[in-house]
Amino acid sequence: MDLSEIYAPVRADLDALDALLRRELTSDDPFIGELVEYVLHTRGKLIRPALVCLSAQASGGAGEPRLWIAAAVELIHIASLIHDDIIDQSALRRGTATVNAQWGNQIAVLLGDYLFAKAFDLISRARAVPVASAIAGAAVQMSQAEIMQIKYGSDPHEDEGVYLRIIAGKTAHLFSAACRAGALLAGNTAAATRLADYGLSWGMAFQITDDALDLISEPAALGKPIHSDVSGGTVTLPVIHALRSASAPDRDRLVALLRGRRDGELGELDGLLRSYGGIRYALDVARRYSVQATASLAGLDDGPALRSLRALTEFVTSRTS
Repeated sequence: MDLSEIYAPVRADLDALDALLRRELTSDDPFIGELVEYVLHTRGKLIRPALVCLSAQASGGAGEPRLWIAAAVELIHIASLIHDDIIDQSALRRGTATVNAQWGNQIAVLLGDYLFAKAFDLISRARAVPVASAIAGAAVQMSQAEIMQIKYGSDPHEDEGVYLRIIAGKTAHLFSAACRAGALLAGNTAAATRLADYGLSWGMAFQITDDALDLISEPAALGKPIHSDVSGGTVTLPVIHALRSASAPDRDRLVALLRGRRDGELGELDGLLRSYGGIRYALDVARRYSVQATASLAGLDDGPALRSLRALTEFVTSRTS
């Protein structure tokens, strides 16, 4: 199944979401309008809003607030990417110039702030304290994880626990909050717990797979230069496993390559990561998380939305971009 098939039960919601975002972000100022159009035009897979809507449907259905929350989680995601690109000094995102590359860091920071503010405006309209609490908690986790990554994640290390805490905060908790919010809006607190667990495990599988793809995918498929993580100094699971497994001389060489991060040596780095099974190990861990995600769905009523959530657990580790 590809994403278009998986999204079929909520396709109408996602179409309505596009109109909602454009309506909510409209501005009398032409320059702000240009910025908004730019980021909306370069949006990604819409997985987070799809998870809100699929979870709401799988939990019995919810009214218009599901679209406000779906829009909010997408805006939080977009804003975090804009800020990430500033921190990483990235020039490309999904094959297109980043906001900071196009307009500079000042505009990028302020645009990210604007999108965060609009997200929490939308959340407030739902008048659902547990939903607001879940999403605000995820936003806090994202900020903490970014700080952790700068402090711990950019120097070669072998601590898998640190890596897992960082990706849980940066990525998985927002997926979890999206799933929990959809169920809560449907008034199904029992499903909310299961779906929050699903979102957390699915998000872990998603990020670990993403980190492996950074090393093995094609730039055209990935939408950004490959090796961007290691080139930027980010220590991911394939690197951690290789460092733990390598002989002393190879470990020393790996550390030197990671600290030097010269483009001409990326082939040697790839060879060492592959020879010590770093990429294979990371993909195996991702698959274990996807199995946990599937298990979390036990007990939910069968239907098109639940079948799509199950299909997403297969998609997450088989994707190429």
